[in-house]
Amino acid sequence: MLRKPITILLTAALIGTTTFAASAAQIDTAATGAQVDPAIVAADYAEVGGTLEPEEPLPTAYSSAELGYTTPVRQQKYNTCWVYSSTATLESLFLKNNEQAFHLSTMHMNYWGTALENGKGWQREYYAAGYPYVALGYLTSFGCIDNELFDESKTVDDHHTADNLYPYQAVNSVIYLDGNDRDTIKTAISQYGGVIGNFHYNGDYLNESTASYCYNGESLDTNQLNGHAIEIVGWDDNYAVDRFKEGPLPSSPGAWLCKNSWGSFWGNNGYFWISYEDLYLFESRFGPSYAIAEASPINANAKIQQDEIYGATYEFEYIKQLRPNLSKMTYANVLDFSDGYHNIDKVVFESTSEGSKYTVNYIPVDTNGAPITDSSKWTLLAKGTIEHQGYTCAEVYGFDAPQSKGAIGVTIEKNGDTNIGIGVDEWLTSGGNYLFKPESEYGQSYLIGLSASAMDIMSFYQSKLSDTVGGTFVIKALCTNNKAVGDVDRDGDFTITDVTLTQRYFANLAKFDEEQLRFADFDNNGSVDITDTTQMQRKLTQLT
Repeated sequence: MLRKPITILLTAALIGTTTFAASAAQIDTAATGAQVDPAIVAADYAEVGGTLEPEEPLPTAYSSAELGYTTPVRQQKYNTCWVYSSTATLESLFLKNNEQAFHLSTMHMNYWGTALENGKGWQREYYAAGYPYVALGYLTSFGCIDNELFDESKTVDDHHTADNLYPYQAVNSVIYLDGNDRDTIKTAISQYGGVIGNFHYNGDYLNESTASYCYNGESLDTNQLNGHAIEIVGWDDNYAVDRFKEGPLPSSPGAWLCKNSWGSFWGNNGYFWISYEDLYLFESRFGPSYAIAEASPINANAKIQQDEIYGATYEFEYIKQLRPNLSKMTYANVLDFSDGYHNIDKVVFESTSEGSKYTVNYIPVDTNGAPITDSSKWTLLAKGTIEHQGYTCAEVYGFDAPQSKGAIGVTIEKNGDTNIGIGVDEWLTSGGNYLFKPESEYGQSYLIGLSASAMDIMSFYQSKLSDTVGGTFVIKALCTNNKAVGDVDRDGDFTITDVTLTQRYFANLAKFDEEQLRFADFDNNGSVDITDTTQMQRKLTQLT
């Protein structure tokens, strides 16, 4: 029995026009006709999205653009609406959090989402369309950089040789949204500034005079859909029906305010309205609609320790079919902390098992490099409930892992009827051709709880699915370098002088350059304040 295929639509749009290329792909996760365990059927990764409860009553109209939470409208280059919409949404989050207005690089993400020199990664050309998963993998695995460091004049060859770029911040919390729940979308916009939405575009349904759009024609097959990604930045429950194009009009008022990527000359200064009743907005065939909820600074003081750089392309829920009565499972990635970045601040993992309980542990490895299964030797780092589908960020607040190889284990436990799955960067194909090839290897990801010893998931893939390509669990650790933390005067040592300098800066008695600010940011939250000086004093006491 082959694994169930999933369908995701490539989002594609020609630059600055109303003529679009239909780019659809059937993603079949079984590339061959090999026989596999009949008890195992993969989850449909496209069918995701949870709900959010508003903290207070939602207004009938709202606009992040009017509140200053949007950056200038860009004009996309190539079929990269998925890039421009995701960077625009992250820029809105920064503005919503009172951070500076960044113009993030789109070309770096675009070129990142192409095949590596070893042939692995996303099997697409830089001018071709893409998936939401490419953007999510980039933002959670690498981060985002300023456009000045890698602007649109750069080429794909520049990307392959640019290995000295520090990202500004990396995303560590993403919420997949239920597009059928209007209040969920509104809540996400009001909390985070904007959300990613995808829809089918046909210029015949655009009222150019009012920049209003609603497709309410006949249902279309996947290969007829013209996918386009935008940032949704507001709504108006009373947006009039007669502002849309006749044939036929929506039955009720109401529309979403959208920031497009076809230049400020298009629509209403680059914005347009799309009806609540549009047939294909938030359609699951385009992949998940999502909000970016949190990001953390990445600099010389911080690094993402990880085994994969692509994020989740699939949901590892095979355990549910293999052992339906199993109530919990531990997924572990073996990471190398020997490079000095071993102080664990956060652990990020992807899962659609909303409502399930989780615990995060540091797990020592045995002489063969596999995680030990004796839980009495594990160190608890964090625990909680998976509050939303997507990327969960577990706050660790500083754990000094041994400067060697060790595992980060995420145990997911059922809570009622919830699931116990986790994200994996599993390979994808279409029509017998690869769309994505992971760099998965033995010794990276393990299952603990399925057998007496830790099972390498590459062995699981081969024995249960006749699959030698496999995937890697999406478990990442955001770590700091203790040698660099707090060394504000850059003399190679963390001393009382550094604490005093930071106190003087906080009291406006000293000025720091950009590098000093990075190393004075002891809690790595993007600012220098009294918390940093307090934590520095505590750390200095431990060292002495």
